[in-house]
Amino acid sequence: MPDGSGSERFDALKPSRVAALCDGVFAIAMTILVLNITVPSPRTVPPEQLPGALRHIAPQVLVYVMSFINLGVLWVGQHNQYHFIVRADRWFLWINIGYLLLISFVPLATALLGYYPLERLALFVYGVNLLGATLVLALHWQYATAGGRLVARRLSPKVVQLAHRRIVGTAGAFFTALLLSLLVPVAGLALFLVVPFVNVLPFGVDPHLRHGPEGRDQDGG
Repeated sequence: MPDGSGSERFDALKPSRVAALCDGVFAIAMTILVLNITVPSPRTVPPEQLPGALRHIAPQVLVYVMSFINLGVLWVGQHNQYHFIVRADRWFLWINIGYLLLISFVPLATALLGYYPLERLALFVYGVNLLGATLVLALHWQYATAGGRLVARRLSPKVVQLAHRRIVGTAGAFFTALLLSLLVPVAGLALFLVVPFVNVLPFGVDPHLRHGPEGRDQDGG
């Protein structure tokens, strides 16, 4: 509702609507990934040639798995942030829109890399996509936590630091993979594959997720 100054109170927005939109876009993007795989059919591949055809699409399947887990990591990262974010405002909404723009681009970058897994340009497009999404996720957290803007007032600074360190570390790994792919494509592809699996491992914020939006204090209470 409008306040006395005639401006809308965007600080009163609930983040649940934003989270629901993000969940929907992630679900669609993750589903579309598998549709990029060219499935052999009896009309195009005789049964005796099926093993060779499956070997031919192996790069697409590998890139599909890599991208699916990368999207999972990006979703989990944002999902964890929403455990601590209790409000939303106009700029926060647009940061989310920018994030979803990059998420929705992942199927295209994945399809390109599936067809050209060792081409520098395809790896560059894929790497820029993942790096951009990770940096926007970092902006998402930085904006929400700066001065306690959109998070619980007593959110533990330790939670803020741990989450920020994790995201920046991932961005650094993607940037390294991006540079490496321009020099040694197979090594860059390997690092792109390793990074999401490393991010699946638990880290310091996880114990705080068992508590409310304020996390737990530094004394463990």
